[in-house]
This record gives sequence, structure tokens and C-alpha cells, in this order.
Amino acid sequence: MQNEPTDDAPAEAGEEQSGENKPLPSQVAFAHPFFHSIEQTSFRTREDTGEAVMITVLDHHDVSLKFSGIKTELNLEDDSPDAKMLDIVAEGLKFVRELRIGDKVPSEMTSGRASWAVTDEHRAIAHNRVTMQLVSWMSGEEMLITDPDQLAQVVDDPKTKEKISQAFSAAAKALNIEEERREDVLALIANLANELSYIEALRDEFHEILRIRKTVQGLEKTYKHEHSVLDTVTPLKRLLKIAIDGFSNSFEQLDAQTGEILSALTNIAQVSRFIRQNRDDLHRRLWAWEGLIEEWRTLSSNRSTKAERLLAELYHFLAQRYLPRDEWELYSKAVDKTKKRSTEVVW
Repeated sequence: MQNEPTDDAPAEAGEEQSGENKPLPSQVAFAHPFFHSIEQTSFRTREDTGEAVMITVLDHHDVSLKFSGIKTELNLEDDSPDAKMLDIVAEGLKFVRELRIGDKVPSEMTSGRASWAVTDEHRAIAHNRVTMQLVSWMSGEEMLITDPDQLAQVVDDPKTKEKISQAFSAAAKALNIEEERREDVLALIANLANELSYIEALRDEFHEILRIRKTVQGLEKTYKHEHSVLDTVTPLKRLLKIAIDGFSNSFEQLDAQTGEILSALTNIAQVSRFIRQNRDDLHRRLWAWEGLIEEWRTLSSNRSTKAERLLAELYHFLAQRYLPRDEWELYSKAVDKTKKRSTEVVW
């Protein structure tokens, strides 16, 4: 996934203003002098609690301030512009890692568009997928292909290319679109493919997690006679399965919702909203894995101190998210807490 959206992306089907009828502000802005009194101010989400905080720098140390404390100290009423802006920032941090004064409010909140971009490769995969769904629908044996290599192979088949034009015409007829308005069918297909391109990008990220599981399985064989390592690997595998099953279920629901191509094209606005909601949820959940994915990408199944370190870190990561609360509390108490934040200010 790329980190920045394209400004010239085509209009997407089903876009609508988030929130109530009153449009959201386009930028992060505050009136109270407090927000402008300290340089290097930013807003982030704490990794340990998931709470939105304001980060400032005092005496060369990061200081985090809770939004609730800011509202109390500044006597901000709930319906005041600055209090509402803090609420907007807290919501916006579900879509971006950091916001600063003057930044645009994340597009997920204002238009429904993703605030991150996909590659041309992911756009091509999504377009091929939708095209093949149309062709298979026309043949009476509708099927869903998500494997990129298989899609490319089928689409490049000369016999398939002959069927694509016929499928577009058949779809126009089924959608009660006149033949001379064939462009309308192409636009619907392009809109659906554009929405699904973000899912394909996220699917790639998920495949990296599957790669991690494969490496863990290899390491389990490497350390099969070392109980100290296996004591970590065994519960790690159980938690990793929970995580992978959760992602798999989300992708399966998305594929099922968009698997019937005529229904998806007929209800494009509703389907687009469904895709975007799941896109945003998956994006948030995959965020946390990015650092792990990068470190595990080059890790082999050979014995190494790095492998042992990453196994321990992965277990801690999974335990924090998937262990039952009582087990997590017991595990946390057993971990040496030498990295407590000494610079945090809590109002």
C-alpha cells in the first residue's frame, strides 16, 4: 500500500457526507490560544490504550495530554467548536496515524474516499476480477476468482477477450440500460473495481501475515528440541490462528457481498458503503502489523537470536490483543515493566 492518496482520483459511486447534514470542517483548526502556544504539537493514538491524545514537547520530552483533560482545563463546553474539533480529531485518528493543526480532516470522514492510495497493480487485479465475474455470470456459472495470477491468465485468454464485450452488452440489457448508453455499464464496473482495488491492497497485507505463520511453522521445526522456545511458539500459534481466522472471515464476507455481480452493480451505492466500512475496519486492524511484517519479511526459518527475539515480540503482540482479559493481566504482571513512560502528563 502506498501512504498518500491521489488527488485526481475519479469520483466514486455512493459518496456521501459523513455525519449530519452540516458538513464537517475541511481542516484541523482550533480557536483557543492554548493549541497554538506550543510548537511541534500533534495528535496521535496511544498504542497501549487506543486513546487519542495531544502530543507536545516540553524540555525535550514528549508529553501526552488526554482530550478529556484538555476539555476540562480549558472549560470547553461539549458543543463548543474546539470541543467538537477534538472529537473530529479523535475520529480522524481511526484513519490516519497522526494529525496536526492545519491538516485536512481525513477523507474517510468527509467523502468516504480512502486517505491512502493503491497501486496500479491492485486496480488491475480488481478490474480483472469484476470483468471475470461478468463473463462467468453471462455463461450461467458465476464464479469468484481472487488469485491475481489466475485472474491474469484467464483474462489474457483470447477466448475470454471475445466474451468480455458480449458480457458488457448482456449486463446492459439485464440492468435495463440501452445499448447506446454502454458507457454507463463501463462506469458502474469502473466504480466497483475502484472500490475493490483497496480490498485487494489489504488482501496483499493479509498475505504477509500468512507468510509470518509459515515462517513460525518452520521455526517450530528448527527448535523442536528446545522447550524454552517451544513454550513461546505453542501458545503463539494458537493466538495467531485466532488473528488469521478473524481476517479470513472479513475477506470472506466482502467476497460474498460482492460475489453476485449483477446485484452489486444494481445496488452500487449500498455495496460501496459496505466495502468502505469493511475497508476502513481492515485497514485499522492491519495497521498494527506493519512493523512486524517488515521485520519478518526477511526472516528465515534458521536458528538465530533475531528469530528468538521476533518470536517473543510476536507472542507479546498477539497476547495483548487476543488473550482473554484475565490471562492478559496475569501475563502482563509477569513481564518486566522497565519501559514505563515517565514523561506523560495526565489531566
